[in-house]
Amino acid sequence: MARNRLSISKFQQKRKPRKRKTKHIDPLKEEEQRKRIAAIEEKRQKIIDEVHESLRRRRQDKIDIQDLKYEKETRLKQKAIRDAMKVGSEKTMLEIREDLSKTVETGIKCVYTSVILPEKIKFDGRSILNIKGVKYRLKNNLHIVGWGKEAVTMSSAFERVVGKQLKKGWMVVPRKSLFMMWSFPEAFPPLDSRISYVEAGTDGHADEKSVIATRRIIQYCKKLKRRDLLIVMLSQGIDDLLCLPRETITLRDKLRVLNRLKAANATPEEINIVRNKLSGIRGGDLARIAYPARVVTLITSDVSAQPMSALSGGPCVYDPKDEKALAILTKYRVIDRVPLSVKDLVEETVPWVMAADKQLDNNKKYKFVHEYVIACNADAMECMSVEVFKLGLFPVKLNSTCSGDIQEFAQEYVKMTTLMILAVEGKITRLDMFQQMRESPVCPLTDEKISEIFPVKDKWGLGLCLLLGGRPTVQLCQNPGRGGPNQELALYFSLYWYLQTQQYPILREYTVWFLGGSSYGKDGNTDKTGAFGYKSLSTDVYPEYSKAQRAFNAAQTEWWKLNEDKRFRSKIADARQAMLELKAVRNRHRDILPGNVLKKNDTNLLFLNINDEDELFELKTGNYYTFTDVGDLHVIRIVRFQCNCDSTCHGKEEKVCTDAECLVYQSLPAEVLGKMQYCCRLGSWKE
Repeated sequence: MARNRLSISKFQQKRKPRKRKTKHIDPLKEEEQRKRIAAIEEKRQKIIDEVHESLRRRRQDKIDIQDLKYEKETRLKQKAIRDAMKVGSEKTMLEIREDLSKTVETGIKCVYTSVILPEKIKFDGRSILNIKGVKYRLKNNLHIVGWGKEAVTMSSAFERVVGKQLKKGWMVVPRKSLFMMWSFPEAFPPLDSRISYVEAGTDGHADEKSVIATRRIIQYCKKLKRRDLLIVMLSQGIDDLLCLPRETITLRDKLRVLNRLKAANATPEEINIVRNKLSGIRGGDLARIAYPARVVTLITSDVSAQPMSALSGGPCVYDPKDEKALAILTKYRVIDRVPLSVKDLVEETVPWVMAADKQLDNNKKYKFVHEYVIACNADAMECMSVEVFKLGLFPVKLNSTCSGDIQEFAQEYVKMTTLMILAVEGKITRLDMFQQMRESPVCPLTDEKISEIFPVKDKWGLGLCLLLGGRPTVQLCQNPGRGGPNQELALYFSLYWYLQTQQYPILREYTVWFLGGSSYGKDGNTDKTGAFGYKSLSTDVYPEYSKAQRAFNAAQTEWWKLNEDKRFRSKIADARQAMLELKAVRNRHRDILPGNVLKKNDTNLLFLNINDEDELFELKTGNYYTFTDVGDLHVIRIVRFQCNCDSTCHGKEEKVCTDAECLVYQSLPAEVLGKMQYCCRLGSWKE
């Protein structure tokens, strides 16, 4: 033992220390390493900054929403105080507005996907799912995918119905939808939700996140079996979300082709044909991939109460994807200006046939795919008709899918209103009404519909309410102002109705009001839902403008006289200042003339400056915008024995009519007529 210790100590004494090699530092490699580290740090800091900016925006959005809610509550309180002080004709007009507002608001709430979906989809709690009367058996085989802003509330409401029967779900929704979802109770999903929500799209255009999310959904659907049931939820305007270019092309190439077609003025139908050809999910590809699973498509539509093949890109609707796309690109001379990969793809004229394509019926529809429209304008009109009955009026449901130009809407609505009044007065027959409305560009009516709606004395009640819906087209100027289709339609209706009453004096015995509101809760680029319209709305602004013009002309004449005398400089300065002030007042009145605001698409300016904004329609309950958009809802109220202007011709004695045809009006002395007010009062100027 001692000998071993001695040998170890000798070994330690003899061992020489190692010489460490001098480390050679390569300045080039060290510089490259520093650059890599700097790049990593920069990328890390960029991500941190993006997260901070996203959190800041979300905080600001939350503050903005709270401010909007507070401003809305404040406005409603102030309006309630003003309304409580109204008497006479103003009170009567207030009652009409409240009745119409309640009717349209009832229709809007009726088509909330969170409200209507549980009514149309039932689950017995065990294994049977009932969708609009059709039964499906569930056994841990339910899957759900969807695209669009309606998918937020629709999917959460669906999950509340089926509960744990849902196995997995994917929803691709617009930006800020998740933030809105957590901000409003009706969109709040279950805490243990099995649905994954993905925000995609940028400013209405598809982005890489849309492609990645959709590709993930496709990969998931490829694994489905025959026993599985796939629920597909779709809504309008999802071109930026439902996007998956074919494997051989890029998103940039696809968007470039579609933009060139738009620049060449191709029709939307032609653009959709090319889009389907370049897509790996549209034109029935989702159904092809999900086969042999059963597929159920749930749709919110502003087009029809029945499923339509072109709606929302048709991911579950058969499309042969044949030579049509090539013909369209050739027609618009785009074929030689597209990338080679796109050209090779569209030149594949042989239809793409998969196993699912053998499951087509005689109508070229997949047998394993069922489609249902969950929410549309027709549903809203049903609820509105019930509300109209409660008001003592008789509802007349005309058409829920009207389409056309905004002026065509107003003209046809006025014509329909006139025909209903002439029918009640016995001036026309059913045949006359049919001949007038059978070829209407906005609301064509069949002879059966005419027989159903033709008014008779025993169905008149206190009056009629015509219920319509659709989505009018607005031609925007180069620099449009603030407004929306419902505000423009209300003003156009007022103008055309005034002209109609001049042509048919019998119409002046009836009070006719119009209200249009957006089911989305926001009309155009404003935060209002719509607007009211009636005969004197479009005419009462002109007398005020004429008065301001006369005052300006008098002030200008006075200034010129003083200027010619070249004396009293102080008076000249005062006269000039007074002239400029009256000129500004004249210009403000001129800016809100109906013709000017319609020309500039700035109708909101007019409605802001008359009657304390009472003619603007705003949802009194719920959020400042809804999660459903099925089009616009329109109501035309027709009541007899009321004045056209203030609805007080046959009311109490202290009420005074301002209709020139009214006997009460004609018997008033001139000094009283001079003091009478117009229905539309101009208030303080508002931008």
